[in-house]
Amino acid sequence: MDILIIIALISASGMFSGLTIGLMGLGVDEVQRSSDLGDRNAMRVLPIVKQGNLLLVTLLLGNTAVNATLSIFLGGVVGEGVMAGIISTALILLFGEVLPAAILTRHALFVGARVAGVVRVLMFVFYPFAGPIAFILDKTLGAELPDLLNRRELRHVIETHHKSEESDIDALDRNILLGALSLQDITVESIMTPKEKVHTVRLKDELDEEKIEQLKKSGYTRFPVVQDDRIVGVLNIKRLLGLGDKLGSVENFTAGHKFVHVQADAKADDMLHRMIKGKVHMATVVGQSEWIGIVTMEDILEKIVGHEISDEFGH
Repeated sequence: MDILIIIALISASGMFSGLTIGLMGLGVDEVQRSSDLGDRNAMRVLPIVKQGNLLLVTLLLGNTAVNATLSIFLGGVVGEGVMAGIISTALILLFGEVLPAAILTRHALFVGARVAGVVRVLMFVFYPFAGPIAFILDKTLGAELPDLLNRRELRHVIETHHKSEESDIDALDRNILLGALSLQDITVESIMTPKEKVHTVRLKDELDEEKIEQLKKSGYTRFPVVQDDRIVGVLNIKRLLGLGDKLGSVENFTAGHKFVHVQADAKADDMLHRMIKGKVHMATVVGQSEWIGIVTMEDILEKIVGHEISDEFGH
């Protein structure tokens, strides 16, 4: 009978030890994310780990009580002396601490979900003792620190996942994720097309047959419209299709085309936000006294995917 009790106590000790390391090793934010994504194990464990200090105190009290009782029973079975102490310590350490901890650290969510009901009962039973201690810890230590990653850590996680043979993040996924994260670190000036390379049209240019053919051959669809070395609008060549050859001046087709001005030292992610909000494809980059280049949605996309995007015209 004593042997059965010892086995039961060792099992209980292992459960308390394993759950202490396994569940307390789970960040609340991590479990919350898994729960939000539909993980049923996380859904069962989340209400428990949210009560972090109460859970910790409950598991430690249970483990202490079980180990104290186990020592008494082991002393009665293996006797006294050095050898008896070695045997009892080895049994508790191996089966009550090491093995459960090794298993629970790898499968904390799975096992935690299976015993979530038992843990809730234990938290209720031990509450008269664990509750006040947990309350003091909550007030003393404050709320649990958020388990969130900064940009640098997130980049490292993406790189690590990409290099793993078991990861489903391919090279394109990696480039897009890292490229999107990099937008906050680069300036508009670093990705713009410089002024001297921009194909512009003048506000008073006549859109005759020769001019339209010239615009078509350029391979572009949008052209900054300049007047007195200032960009005053955007000409979209698609508006000219099917309207004949003599359409008047560029001025007739620039009204209503919105564009935004951005400072050269503005961050690329801020510029992207402004372009999306303003529903524009092209932005003018402004220096100290004049415009110095343009940035398009394509420029941002190239930065995100990590390589140049060219059409049949080489643009």
